[in-house]
Amino acid sequence: MESLSPLAGRFDAAAAGLVDAGRRLTGAEPSPAALGADAPGRLGELGRALHGQWAGALGARAREAAAVSMRLAEAAGTLRAAVADYAGVDDTARRRQPEEA
Repeated sequence: MESLSPLAGRFDAAAAGLVDAGRRLTGAEPSPAALGADAPGRLGELGRALHGQWAGALGARAREAAAVSMRLAEAAGTLRAAVADYAGVDDTARRRQPEEA
């Protein structure tokens, strides 16, 4: 079970990386002008629509990253609980059968 402890740490590291990636995604949105949203007429309409779609997609990916991050953190906690439970069982077994320890 000792091999699960480092795995829990890697899950925590991956969760932190996803949180960071989600934050960076929200900052990666280009300005509306970069997509031509400030142009007149149909081109401006297209630029605004493109910007809205781009912003929506980045926001959705950031939310997904946050959700997966939470799941990874929960999995890490579950692994740590399993390690602690197994350690408790092993300790109880050693106390019950000291001649085999």
